[in-house]
Amino acid sequence: MKPDPLFEQAFEVMRKIEEAGGEAYIAGGAVRDYVSGRAVGDIDIASSLPPSRIQEIFEKVIPVGIEHGTVIVRHRSVSYEVTTFRTESGYEDYRHPDEVTFVSDIRTDLARRDFTMNAMAMDRHGKIIDPFNGKEAIQLQQIEAVGDPCDRFQEDPLRMMRAVRFSSQLCFEVAGKTKEALVQQAPLLANISMERIADETRKAFAGNGVRKAVELLDKTGLLQQLPSLNETGIQRTPPLGPLKTWPEIVSFLWLKDPSFSVSPFLKTWKRSNQEKRETDQLKEAFTLFTASGDVTRWLAYTLSEPLYRSFARVAEAAGSALGTMERLVNQKNQLPIKDRKDLSFESVDLIAMFPDKKKGPWISKTMKAIERHVVEGMLENDYEKIKEWVITWNPPGNN
Repeated sequence: MKPDPLFEQAFEVMRKIEEAGGEAYIAGGAVRDYVSGRAVGDIDIASSLPPSRIQEIFEKVIPVGIEHGTVIVRHRSVSYEVTTFRTESGYEDYRHPDEVTFVSDIRTDLARRDFTMNAMAMDRHGKIIDPFNGKEAIQLQQIEAVGDPCDRFQEDPLRMMRAVRFSSQLCFEVAGKTKEALVQQAPLLANISMERIADETRKAFAGNGVRKAVELLDKTGLLQQLPSLNETGIQRTPPLGPLKTWPEIVSFLWLKDPSFSVSPFLKTWKRSNQEKRETDQLKEAFTLFTASGDVTRWLAYTLSEPLYRSFARVAEAAGSALGTMERLVNQKNQLPIKDRKDLSFESVDLIAMFPDKKKGPWISKTMKAIERHVVEGMLENDYEKIKEWVITWNPPGNN
C-alpha cells in the first residue's frame, strides 16, 4: 500500500531528524486512518530526540508541552506535533502522568497508548511498525486495548468514552476483554471533567454508528455516568443518523420528548451561550415543523441559514423524510423577502398612519404580522398594498 501523499511533507521532517542522528516515525491516528483506508487528518511524529534537540534542528518550533516531550514543528506551513519516545506512570488526576520517562525505542513508546489500532507507527519509507497487532484489529473491525484494558482505563478513564467514540466513527465492535473492562471501570468516569466528557460524547453522536455507540453506552453502564443524558431515555430511541453538534443533540432529545428540560441539561453539560442560542432556534423551527407537518416558508425564513443543515440532520435522525436540506433551500429560494429590512413598509410608516396612538407593543406586533403575511405569500411586498391591509384587516386599535 502506497503511503498517503499527505505523508510526504512529514517524511521531510522525519528525514531531518534522522540526519541529526535520531529516529522518527508517524504515529497514532494518522497511521490508523491510513491502514483503515480513511482520510488522514493531523499527522503526529514520534522521535527519539528530546525537545531541546528538535528545537535546534528546526527554525520554527513552538514549545507547547516540553515537560511531556512535545513541541510543534512548522514545516511548509503545516504543523506537526513531535513528541519524544516516552513511558508514563502514575495518574493521580486520572489524566496526566505523574512521571514521564524518555526512552529510545518506538515499541516501548507505543506500549503506553490506548488501543492497538492507535499503537502503530510508520517510518519514512512507509514501513509499518505494529507490535500489538493493530492491523489485525482494524481488519477484524475491533477496538482492543493495549495490554491490560483495566490499566489503560485507570490511567485515563476518558479512554472509555474514546472507545465509544471510535465505535461510532469506525462502526467497530469493542473486543471482549476491553468491553468487560468498560463495565468494570465505568464509575471512574466520575473523575473526569465535564468538558472532556462532552467533547467525546459529541464526537460519538457525530459518527455514522451512533446507534451502536448509544447501545454500547447503555450495555456497559457508561450511560449511567453521563449526568442528565442518562435520564433522557436515549437508549430507547437512539438517533437514526449522526448529530454533529450539541444543539443538534439537544434538539433531538427535546423533539423526542417535549417535556425534556433543555436549559438545565445545557447548564449541566457546560455548553456555551452560542450553543444555547442555536438550540433555541432549532426548537422554534421544530415547533413550526411539528405544527404544520412540513418545511414552510416561515420556517425557512426564521431559521438562520447556517442552521439549515443542523435542522435537516435532526429531522432525519428523528425519522422524518421532510427535514432535508433540499426542501429548506427550495423554500428559501422562493421567499419574497430574505429579511425584515427588505419590507417595503417600515415601522415609521405604521406610526405615521396612526399619529394619535401611543407608541407601544402594537407596533412590533403589527410589523411581525405584516412580515409573516408577506413571507407566506398572503400579502404582496408593496407599500400601498401593505398600507391597505393594515387599515382593512389589522388596524392597531384591534390589537
